[in-house]
Amino acid sequence: MTNKEENVVTKRKFSWTNDGPFEFLRIVASVLVALVITFIVLCFVAPEPVDTFIKLLTYPVKSKLYFGYVLVKMVPLCFAGLATALYFRTGLFNLSTEGVFYISGVVCTYFAINETFMTGNGFLDSAICIIAAGIFGGLIALIPGYLKAKFNADEMVISLMLNNILFGIGYWFVLNHLAISGITGTASADFIASAKLSNIIPKTQVHSGIILALIMVILVYILMFKTKLGYSIRMTGSNKSFARYSGMGAFGLFMAVHFLAGFIGGMGSSVELLGLYRKFNWSTLPGLGFTGALIANIGKNHPLGVLLASFGISYLRAGAQLLANSNPVIDISMISIVEVIVTLLISSQYFLRKWRDKQLLKEEQKNG
Repeated sequence: MTNKEENVVTKRKFSWTNDGPFEFLRIVASVLVALVITFIVLCFVAPEPVDTFIKLLTYPVKSKLYFGYVLVKMVPLCFAGLATALYFRTGLFNLSTEGVFYISGVVCTYFAINETFMTGNGFLDSAICIIAAGIFGGLIALIPGYLKAKFNADEMVISLMLNNILFGIGYWFVLNHLAISGITGTASADFIASAKLSNIIPKTQVHSGIILALIMVILVYILMFKTKLGYSIRMTGSNKSFARYSGMGAFGLFMAVHFLAGFIGGMGSSVELLGLYRKFNWSTLPGLGFTGALIANIGKNHPLGVLLASFGISYLRAGAQLLANSNPVIDISMISIVEVIVTLLISSQYFLRKWRDKQLLKEEQKNG
């Protein structure tokens, strides 16, 4: 390439039709469309739709406590999104993060209420619970990975079935081994104080788990874009035949991805429990399987995108929850309208495509 040609490439003008800017534009446009539809719905159910809509968008920033609520709710969404993004990047539609979160939470609880495993040191005790839950989550996630790699089984069907199986096993274990004898219910004993994550912002619920979530975003970014394994993951997602030529093989790649995703899911579960709860009292699945897919989709399976999507969804959910507490007309499930519309528009290959084609045609005519 000549110096003149290099200068042309270097000085390439910014355009909204380029892949990166266009994806950003699609996300922003999708959110705006979803918010407009939400406002229309409010016009039918709320006596003062404009005031209610403004409160929905501004409630979380009215106080430090409210904004802390946003950050706290963002943490499990971020972990679930990162785990699912690894699957999606590899071309796998796996939703087992739901079951992994639950069963790993049970494992975390087993360690967190047992003084035998505790040292009295807050850092070590939290680390023991989080690492144990992460490793167990990674091992459990190998089940659909093995079946997919060995027998080419449908990972979506397996993961959905596995979620219910893991819930059943976990619930039985809680009921028979963790629940306090003689007390009605299925809650465990209180977590040992040294196992709990510390609060880092006074007068809020924000705990050190948010730091772990940010560290995990950085580590997944490094994995995806700075390592050979990450390159294999991205290329296999684009071309399923790539793994067999990458030198690693499809079996090893699928197993590695499933273990890492399961580890992240298990870690997220323990961080959520040790940061916010006094004891394990989950009587249902936490609902993070499909939410993880939602976050990964909105974030375009990119770690930084997952972080932003987690914050955005958490912000909207927090706003709806806080508003619902003071306004009986508002239901928190209303925010699902925004989530579903945003996901559909971002996932659609046709949204704004005609506009992009017209812009590209104008650019070609102008340059030609």
